[in-house]
Amino acid sequence: MATFGNLETTVEPLATLMREHTEIHGLVTGAQESVVAALEAPGDIELAGAALRVVRDLDAYMAENLVIHITKEEDVLFPAMRGLAAALDQVVDEMVEQHDEVRNRQAILARALSTMAEGHGEVDAARSQMTSAVTRAADGGTTSETLEEFLDALKRLDWILQGHFGDEEDDLFVPALELLSSETFAEMARQAARIEAGLA
Repeated sequence: MATFGNLETTVEPLATLMREHTEIHGLVTGAQESVVAALEAPGDIELAGAALRVVRDLDAYMAENLVIHITKEEDVLFPAMRGLAAALDQVVDEMVEQHDEVRNRQAILARALSTMAEGHGEVDAARSQMTSAVTRAADGGTTSETLEEFLDALKRLDWILQGHFGDEEDDLFVPALELLSSETFAEMARQAARIEAGLA
């Protein structure tokens, strides 16, 4: 993660954005760990099912909460920073490009989940019947290929997000604290709250 300051001394809405960065990182890391555990125990239908649930939960979180997070940055933080200095305009443009790449990675993960749901939807129902579930998994349930696909997508997403969060916190949040007034931060916090209320 980035080296940006301390949450206790950071003004809103930057503190909330930093908490969300930490939360997103934790969810992606947790999903990676769950998929790795399933890959390390081939044939364990419980671990495979748990990995699928964690990846589905991450996808649902990203479809709602990450969209809200990005909207708060693009509609509140970035406009406040534009025009303060030419160099900051370039950083804001780079952040928008990175958001596009995050959206692309999310779409890849969503497609993988969709394929999994279509081809192997019976895995969850079979969990209560352990013997037949293990047999079905061996015959085409949650495969190691599918888990590898999830892991690759999660690793790439984690790499993109960590670089992006570091760039935002170091290249935007630090100058924002120096250049924006307390009145501007108060208005930004109100705008961010309206976005959360409207999109949540």
